[in-house]
Amino acid sequence: MKKRMIALMLAGIMVFSATACGGGGASSKNQQNQDDGESKQVGVEVTEDMQSAPPEDAPVGGQVVVAISPGTLSPDMYGGWSNNATNSGFIGLMSGYALADYNRDYVLDWDPVVVKDHEVIENDDGSKTYRFEINDNLKWSDGSPITAKDYVFSLLLHSSPEFAACEGDATYGWALVGYNDHVQGTTKEFAGVNLLGDYEFSMTISADQLPNYYEMANVAYGPEPLAAIALGCDVKDDGNGAYLTDGFTEDLIRETLLDPDKGFRYKAPVVCGPYKLKSVDLTTETVELEINEEYLGTYDGTKPHIQTIISKPVADETIRDEFEKGTIDFYSAGTGEKIEAALTKVEEGKLDANYGLVPGTRINEMRYMCDFGPTQFEEVRRAIAYIVDRDEINKQLTGGYGTVVDCYATDATTDFAAIKDDIESELIHYSYDLDKAKQELIDGGWTLNEKGDEYKEGTDKYRYKEVDGELMKLKVEVACCEDDYSKLYNTVIPPEAEKIGMEYKYTSMDFALMINHLTRQGIDEPEYNIFYSSIGIPEILFYWNCFDDDPSLMGTWNVNYISDPELKAIGKEMQKIDPEDIDGFRKLYGEFQLAYNKKLPSLPMGSGVSYMFFNPKLKNFVPRAHVGWGAMVLDAYVEE
Repeated sequence: MKKRMIALMLAGIMVFSATACGGGGASSKNQQNQDDGESKQVGVEVTEDMQSAPPEDAPVGGQVVVAISPGTLSPDMYGGWSNNATNSGFIGLMSGYALADYNRDYVLDWDPVVVKDHEVIENDDGSKTYRFEINDNLKWSDGSPITAKDYVFSLLLHSSPEFAACEGDATYGWALVGYNDHVQGTTKEFAGVNLLGDYEFSMTISADQLPNYYEMANVAYGPEPLAAIALGCDVKDDGNGAYLTDGFTEDLIRETLLDPDKGFRYKAPVVCGPYKLKSVDLTTETVELEINEEYLGTYDGTKPHIQTIISKPVADETIRDEFEKGTIDFYSAGTGEKIEAALTKVEEGKLDANYGLVPGTRINEMRYMCDFGPTQFEEVRRAIAYIVDRDEINKQLTGGYGTVVDCYATDATTDFAAIKDDIESELIHYSYDLDKAKQELIDGGWTLNEKGDEYKEGTDKYRYKEVDGELMKLKVEVACCEDDYSKLYNTVIPPEAEKIGMEYKYTSMDFALMINHLTRQGIDEPEYNIFYSSIGIPEILFYWNCFDDDPSLMGTWNVNYISDPELKAIGKEMQKIDPEDIDGFRKLYGEFQLAYNKKLPSLPMGSGVSYMFFNPKLKNFVPRAHVGWGAMVLDAYVEE
């Protein structure tokens, strides 16, 4: 289970597209076109229930060129640092062999390709030990064997103070016995991780983390190449927990991980996923992946059939033109105008494409920073919600294909779909209402002017509030990119903010810089209260981590930097539900959504649907929810 389960997708990278040399698709309706004397199926609508592993006789070869939004490719080619959507697709294809994987019904289960045997032991102190024996035929892309030490090393590395010092996410094993002592450097051993043999190891979940609704996910880790990253070091276990031998230092891993010419963060020289990195050029924003011949397949035996995957920066406004010219092979249309235009062309036989609907799993949001400035106060976050006409914005941007959402979920989320009718009447919709916005501010104490006297509407421009003995101005700073969402928000919101005595400023910037400000990497003091962003809501989400104010979770899981006792308490209760008690979990899930709706760590703007259009030559390519383009490409093959 790599890094966060929450996938951060900023508004500047909403485009996923590709170009292929060949392919075809599943059929639900047919339209025969002539191309160089050959007939082919186009205009086929592919639905999620058509997904399957590629057939055994599927050809291997061809290439897919994945279109990315210009300026969104970060240097990160390896998991553990930034998690933007552009890079995550490539990183995901280079990652593999986690102990558990999702099947095609989105159920997490042990991966038989990896796990030869496992045992679960209930300990007297209330903890629970998971013992694993892995298969002895797994290999890294360089042909070297994958052993138990590589799985143990993964936990030791990603929970080490040395890795944290390299600005990495050191939250692996957070639910295991001894995590805090290890990540803080109190002990060299990780007490809850044990090396038992060449292909055997165990992990022990601490008693205070049990029961745990997502228990399996807390031990579903993958390997890291010990010999390549921790040069000259070894994994040992003397009975008190696994540890790394002397020589494992910050300087060492800075060299192996962060060297700009050969470091794992940027070059990913040794991987274990279906693809390996052939080259990357940040100047041209070109990434090239090729099949990893050592890869044994996913849980159901799926191996890659498309030989090469290449990125290509393509501007959003030209994406369909590129597709129609044949320079790219799939793209997503997410606004009503673009969806209608493409569907019409397909129906008229003017667009050589098959297509599939992708239900919305993302929430477009205004992400508040809840630890400083005016947005640390609930009433300010709610006041902003009341000055934003979300219904009209959704209508303009999606043409009715999207929906306005009021909580931390979309209709594609199974748990939310199950309880939506029960809580919908209790959710605050936050329709446009200046009077409610003003009342929120008044009730919250924003009743002063710049001199500390009573704020008078029509006379004083901005509201102030006394905070810690000083006047705080009702001013918010927004960081954003130059995308359609941002442009619309920045047109309609600032004038409304002025009407309630709020100064609303925005700064458009390069995507990479915005990421730095969002993650606070290389930033001495946070500057921006709000980020226009989009966040993916997976089927399994550790809600208790997302709203826990433990310092180790701030900025990694808790991306709003919020410290709220109620959200934290409900999250912890959700965590403690027995995995078999689905009804009990969903009851608390509903309570959580109502609390989120009131507290508003972020303002959910809406959740859209998208239509993915793809070249009929690309076979077994099935657009679907809860997976990225990488999973779709992995199932696909090219057939000339």
